[in-house]
Amino acid sequence: MLSTQDYAAMTSRATRQPFVFTRWDVRPHDVLIAITYCGICYSDIHQSRDEWGSSIFPMVPGYEIVGTIMQVGSAVKQFHTGETAAVGCFVDSCRSCPSCREGFTHTSVM
Repeated sequence: MLSTQDYAAMTSRATRQPFVFTRWDVRPHDVLIAITYCGICYSDIHQSRDEWGSSIFPMVPGYEIVGTIMQVGSAVKQFHTGETAAVGCFVDSCRSCPSCREGFTHTSVM
């Protein structure tokens, strides 16, 4: 498991504070990115304030990221350590089912 530090909302009324959590080790199809920049959109704010209900805390808002690739899984061939990488709002897309095909057509890969 990888120890990770970020900023999290511990409750819907709390300001963000340093938060340490663990992530799984890099799997064959994973890319580990050291995040340099992160976008916070208004849906992140709504979610972190629990304005839509059913938010889960602690919460690390922000899913659009840019950073440097630190490690790639054994099956990853397109990306390499040291390259700049960006991830938008579509993650873990199968690119096959109707929901993923529709969403994927609106994204670009850097």
